[in-house]
Amino acid sequence: MLTKEQNSMVLTKYITKTCIVPQLLVANKSDAIKELTHLLFDKKKMKNVGPALDQVVAREVTESTGIGSGIAIPHARVTGTKTLACAVGRIPGGIDFMAVDHKPVHLVFLIFYPPTQQTTYLNFVATAVKVLREPQNMTAIMKAKTAEAMYKILEETSQKFAESPEKVAQKVQTDPAISKMPDAHADLVLLARMQLYQEMLDNARTGKGELRQRIEKIRSLVDPRILRHYDRLMKSQPPALVPVEGDTCQGCFMRLPSKFAQQVRQDVAHIHTCNNCSRFIYVV
Repeated sequence: MLTKEQNSMVLTKYITKTCIVPQLLVANKSDAIKELTHLLFDKKKMKNVGPALDQVVAREVTESTGIGSGIAIPHARVTGTKTLACAVGRIPGGIDFMAVDHKPVHLVFLIFYPPTQQTTYLNFVATAVKVLREPQNMTAIMKAKTAEAMYKILEETSQKFAESPEKVAQKVQTDPAISKMPDAHADLVLLARMQLYQEMLDNARTGKGELRQRIEKIRSLVDPRILRHYDRLMKSQPPALVPVEGDTCQGCFMRLPSKFAQQVRQDVAHIHTCNNCSRFIYVV
């Protein structure tokens, strides 16, 4: 039987109380990123601060991770880290993060993750955005007096949003909204979920048999041609499915031709692959 943590994306599985800063005293986004990176290092959540910091800063130069509504999610994929780690900094007065809505950022989630947990990272971010975009949740986090109180809010709210793998697989098959999507969308949902299960399986100590069954269930729903290419990629150069950020493939870190990147954004009826590394790609 899978544990509750394996069944859902609860944010506090990857955030500890000691990595939450209720009063982050910084004047700009560069200082915020540095402070939170060093915090993760000090709490032994990561190694090699210099290269990690260089990567997350380079990512910010490409495109700001200030997603609006007072939230920023700077991140980087770092070789050598064992698992996803996140530090949270609250800045009551707000700082300029060059956010998409041009408003100050009050809450920063800094994330580092290993190459083997690409889908775990995406699931973590998706859950965080769902939680924080609920006004009452954001208000509660901003009003919390301690790191412990912020931690409890993140734990409880993400538990409400998290879905078990079974529910997600069932939704792909039965939800009218998804059933009306182009086939490419449905297959992307399935590939993303299957890749996440594989990451969970690779890191699981218990529940492996159930995870394998769920992977096989999803495999039976994926177009055979897409599945064959997915299998080749997972064997030779995992992960098979990666996002495109700032027109850059996050699998090979090569910049896509602008015209092709725009096509990926607009043509939602087809699944696209990177013209350099052949991985499945989608725009976040």
